[in-house]
Amino acid sequence: MGELTGVAMRERWRSVVRFSRGVLGADKYERYLQWHQTTSQPGEPMDVKQFWRHEMNRLEFNPGSRCC
Repeated sequence: MGELTGVAMRERWRSVVRFSRGVLGADKYERYLQWHQTTSQPGEPMDVKQFWRHEMNRLEFNPGSRCC
């Protein structure tokens, strides 16, 4: 197995970070903004604070399937 070059290591690290953010939900706001823009939603998108308040309320009142 060959050694990774600096570029390959950075790219692998970026992949790990991107995957981790997705698993933890840290990229939800960025995905919301992207969705808002690509679907031509009316009005301004929620700011970060409004988005997370809405998300926490949604999860509290519609728990769906979660472990805890």
